[in-house]
Amino acid sequence: MIKRNYYCLVAGFPDLIPDDKKLHFSSVELRNYLQEELHPSDFELVKLFYLPFDHENLISLLFEGEFEWDGSGNYSREIMEQFVDKKQLEYIEASAFPSYFIDFIEFYHDDEEEFPKIAAIKFLTEGWYKTLAESGNEFVAKFGEFKQNMANIMLALNGRKHDIPFEEAIIGDDEVTHALKRSRARDFGLANEVNDIETIVQVFEIENMLDREMKLDNLTWQFIDEISFFNYFTIEKVMGFVQKLFIVERWFKLDKEKGQQIFNQLLEEIQSKFEFPDEFAITYGKRK
Repeated sequence: MIKRNYYCLVAGFPDLIPDDKKLHFSSVELRNYLQEELHPSDFELVKLFYLPFDHENLISLLFEGEFEWDGSGNYSREIMEQFVDKKQLEYIEASAFPSYFIDFIEFYHDDEEEFPKIAAIKFLTEGWYKTLAESGNEFVAKFGEFKQNMANIMLALNGRKHDIPFEEAIIGDDEVTHALKRSRARDFGLANEVNDIETIVQVFEIENMLDREMKLDNLTWQFIDEISFFNYFTIEKVMGFVQKLFIVERWFKLDKEKGQQIFNQLLEEIQSKFEFPDEFAITYGKRK
């Protein structure tokens, strides 16, 4: 696969400078900017990481009443509303969506099958992981595997702690998922399959939920660094930056003080790796 280098883009990633009380640049605005700067095939890889927002919007359309549309998704409300009416399906341009979206909506409208909300969420999530695995990009595939393993492990740990059946909720069919379903060992016997399994178990045991979530995001942050370490100016570096911004924005919503800590960490990391021309310095963060 051809590796394109985005020297000016990566070297010119904005100096992330939060103002006194709020931030002024979002991951959505970054995506819109990247659409103009990246080769179309590389931008399609970036869009894969925004699909979970589309999942949430679609689930809300199909199963909820009034809700606030999340503009972080790739598709507008007008486009997604076509999925609600079975009569509109024949007019949908299937090629504009991942194949699992079309499979999902056809299954949803199948009168012979009951499709509850929890099953719908699993269907979309499983389709997303599969799409990442089959993307043809090593960074995307590795990140998808990491996210799937992390989610499954936390699900299994919660199920085991509270004595709740979780086996059917596990996503995937590999050595990791088999171990999670069958093993009674503290680490599910995954020391050889999941590098950070002991750390994940220790993090799960943290009682404070915010602290636990912070530790999990730190693990994700470190993993992004590991799989993009030798990609200095390629699309992998761009995608890693996008994922870190997701983490930053999440923490501004959960806990502004902790979010600021993560934001500053990202700022220091980027400043230590690249020297930015003054003309690239802009305010960057979450639009209020």
